[in-house]
Amino acid sequence: MSGEMKRMLTSKSFLAAWLIACVSLGLGQTYPSLKKSLPCGTFISLLDSSIKGQIVSFALPVAAVLPWSDSFLQEYRSGFLKAALPRTSRSQYVEGKVFSILMSGFLVWILAVLTVLFVNFVIFYPLEIKGNFQKDQLTELLMKALRMSILGSILSILGGICGTLWESAYMAYGIPFISYYFGIILHQRYFKDQLWFYPSEWITPSGNWGPYQTGLWLFLLLFMLALIPVLGGVLYAKIEEI
Repeated sequence: MSGEMKRMLTSKSFLAAWLIACVSLGLGQTYPSLKKSLPCGTFISLLDSSIKGQIVSFALPVAAVLPWSDSFLQEYRSGFLKAALPRTSRSQYVEGKVFSILMSGFLVWILAVLTVLFVNFVIFYPLEIKGNFQKDQLTELLMKALRMSILGSILSILGGICGTLWESAYMAYGIPFISYYFGIILHQRYFKDQLWFYPSEWITPSGNWGPYQTGLWLFLLLFMLALIPVLGGVLYAKIEEI
């Protein structure tokens, strides 16, 4: 599993996805005038507004599936599996692949948020009015980033399932993107009162999900946990053909 994670983290596709995520977060920020002192906590509020924006919404499914959702297809077609499987069991391979696909969508976005937050801190914090920014402001931002990263995991797993089932990288990339925007369109045009299938709501909730958004956290975690065995089953069935 550690070898699989290392290959994922050092791949060019992971670097490209991280750059896409960072650029989208940076472009989504509305930058203030630097001619006067900035309010305390500006470096946080800039990123917070970006997470809610359309640029990040567009880039989220793209960056989530790009790193590793099609990795099984590449290994399957290149003949890598024929050399790798004799050195490990099928169950260990599937467990490592599922975990790496799950973590790829998660890490891309959490690392991108932390990167842009650090850059904002370096650039804007010295220009802010001296004072202590609200810790709740930072906590709320990190909670949004965490929910966005879990959504990234869900999309990357979905991409792995679709890509493996249809043996197509286009399906691995396309189905999560289409599903994500299908939920947005359904909510905005037809079911405005239904929030449970609206991806933007999962990141920046406006509805009543219970204390500390407990219902939303449970929904996202159960959604992700429900997809994990599906991906595992699809992968295991495919490698049994080898």
